[in-house]
Amino acid sequence: MTAEPGAAPISTTVDRAGELLHLLAQHTEGLGINQLARALNTQRAPIGRILQALVRHRLVHRDANKRYHLGAGVLELAHAYSSRFPAGLESILSALADETGMTAMLIDADGDEMTTVLAKTPTSSALHVYTPPGFRHPEGPLTIRTALAATRPETENEAPEVREARSRGFALGLGKIMPGRYSAAAVVPGSAVSGKPLVLALVSFREFDVDSVGEPLMRAAQAIAYSGA
Repeated sequence: MTAEPGAAPISTTVDRAGELLHLLAQHTEGLGINQLARALNTQRAPIGRILQALVRHRLVHRDANKRYHLGAGVLELAHAYSSRFPAGLESILSALADETGMTAMLIDADGDEMTTVLAKTPTSSALHVYTPPGFRHPEGPLTIRTALAATRPETENEAPEVREARSRGFALGLGKIMPGRYSAAAVVPGSAVSGKPLVLALVSFREFDVDSVGEPLMRAAQAIAYSGA
């Protein structure tokens, strides 16, 4: 994530520690210090000092083969983050997934970073899309980004799909951006105003009837808003 214009300079050490944690999250088999230094284009010494601090805080674990992994302290942070969401969210997403036959996901939008917070798959479908909690969605045009863009004031040069999403109340992805993936997404009412938008999305490998999906999607988004998420 890039710094905001005019913001104070960021700490290089803290920024590098964040990069290191994300790198370890992508390599569950663990990485040695030389691999980490090469991946982050830096020397062993500064990486070693950062690793020592992260190990002390249990955010990183060093195994017997001198490979580094995410530590149990990450779970404590994840639990603290997830505690901001009401317990009833799981039942809302499960009901939505079963009603539509599509995977239901709640996504945290932090700038252009999109991360799955919770996902539920339909019990009636053996083949379904699934992105686990913590999954960072790729950059580029996605239905969830279209839904978020539709909450902003209209601009002269905005994409037609954004204008359509604003008029409809939710965004659609009908297999054009990602072939074989069909999706619908709506921003949870009130969340964009709070500065921490949440996007509710439905994803499937099959085409769907827009009318039969739109109403339950909007109803579930409203229920999440009422739950206090």
